[in-house]
Amino acid sequence: MRAVESDVAVVGGGPAGSSLATLLRQSGYTVTLLERERFPRPHVGESMLPGVLFALGKTGALERVEKAGFTKKYGATYIWGRGRDPWTIRFSEVPQDRTFTFQCDREVFDKLLLDHARDERVDVREGHQVTRAHLTDGRVTGLSFTNDEGESGEVRARMCVDASGQWSVLGRQFRLREHNEHLRHVALFGHYHGGPTTLPDVLDEMEPTDAGNVYVVAVDDGWLWHIPLAGGLRSIGLVTDPERIRGMTRTERRKYWQRQIESCEEYEELLEGGRWAGDFDIVSDWSFICKQFHGPGYLLVGDAACFVDPILASGIALALQGVLRATKAIRTTLEAPDLTGLSMDWYQEGYLQQANDFVDMANHWYHGQRLQESWFWTAHRLVDPSQNLSLRQAFVFISSGLTRETPEESIRYMGGFTPGQLAVTYEALGLEADSAPEHHVASATVPAARRGSAVTAEQALAGRPAFVAGTDVRAWMQETETGLQPVTRVAIPGGANGDTREILMSLPTLSVLNLMDGTRTGDQVARTMAERFSGSVRTDAAALRPIVGSVIAELAAEGAVDLKTP
Repeated sequence: MRAVESDVAVVGGGPAGSSLATLLRQSGYTVTLLERERFPRPHVGESMLPGVLFALGKTGALERVEKAGFTKKYGATYIWGRGRDPWTIRFSEVPQDRTFTFQCDREVFDKLLLDHARDERVDVREGHQVTRAHLTDGRVTGLSFTNDEGESGEVRARMCVDASGQWSVLGRQFRLREHNEHLRHVALFGHYHGGPTTLPDVLDEMEPTDAGNVYVVAVDDGWLWHIPLAGGLRSIGLVTDPERIRGMTRTERRKYWQRQIESCEEYEELLEGGRWAGDFDIVSDWSFICKQFHGPGYLLVGDAACFVDPILASGIALALQGVLRATKAIRTTLEAPDLTGLSMDWYQEGYLQQANDFVDMANHWYHGQRLQESWFWTAHRLVDPSQNLSLRQAFVFISSGLTRETPEESIRYMGGFTPGQLAVTYEALGLEADSAPEHHVASATVPAARRGSAVTAEQALAGRPAFVAGTDVRAWMQETETGLQPVTRVAIPGGANGDTREILMSLPTLSVLNLMDGTRTGDQVARTMAERFSGSVRTDAAALRPIVGSVIAELAAEGAVDLKTP
């Protein structure tokens, strides 16, 4: 079979792969997508967070999703924590444009996104299983595949993207996956045809819109989810310790799953009159994060890069937020290869921070919310909740899909916690509400209150500037509406809450900052620059003095540098 030539090759046609392929094709690149299965195909993970809608809007698929008839999800209801009383969070408690998301049948949802990619002229090839990546001088330059007709072939591409989900084709080939032993779980799941009963019918103080909530209930062996889907179908799963089912046959595991559902009092009335749909499956929910999200010629995104835990319903939201970052990084790389390192580092650092914030939150849910006398998770020794109050401020946002790296423009779609809502959550989890982090949304690029000393440019030139301890100075990428642009990033430690503040400056500024080591005065920095860049534009020291002086004065005012007396 003749090799296929493409700008980008994508492995996997799930939400991450189809959305990334769509965005890149809309940017004018040729994209070949290889999916090993034929859609529609069953898939777990029906519950979404509001942040998904923002990304779908970017791809143009949102209108299709809204017309698909999926159940609207306005929040979540839990029986978890210090007692058996249910508690509910609602996205409407935070002012935003979107107060709901969807509970989606993944067979329908995933096919809808893949069909949208095909309609956007992505070369979609179903029934094509990627077997391995090809390397040329250490760089991935193509993918080998076998189709379901038994034919073998290859796609050659300038960039290869692994969006193959937990199968993680490239992650496995390059041995990048590192598992989280503290989040080692297994999920058993299937579907029930339910009766007419909904959450508002069985729980007090529920609103009509709560009928679409995911209903999470802690049980002795782990926790159960109940997700109402369109047409009266209910997705019901059990997340438990793998040791619970070790040695069981598939039939024994299915009966064990059904016993857990039938013995859950909270589900009894909800499922009255319902019947099992006849399906059953098992998936490992062992959390992992790849050591690298990119390498020469390739990038990983979605569950191929990292998988956290189903307790947060963060899978699709995290994947599609990663897609938005990956799209800009790949576009920049293809258009300006010399910026590849900066672009990919920008992609990985932001995406990895999002994943780690979700991991922090998942660890908190499992290990930090129960009183010792009400334990339910046999795999873990319970601890007092007060020992786990040192979570990063992202806690407020992560619970509903927000992290510090969430694109600022998408925050209004996410659904965060108000202080009152957060107090309910802490109370239900057995924590002190007044220990909750402050609720705020801040962009790293928004100037914070100045913490340094105001100096004139002349004073800055006379002193010997040196960065305060812990300040990180490096070339970086600034996100723009269409892509990325190189800048100089100055990260300053020691903010009001111990956070790190960022200042973004023009990229040429880096040449000034690299000379500020406390041994040179500002004047000497200007003269050294003139000598080093002889023959370049503006090499005269006199012309450089005001530029250098203003840079040093700005950083001194921000508290990034100290001016030593000559």
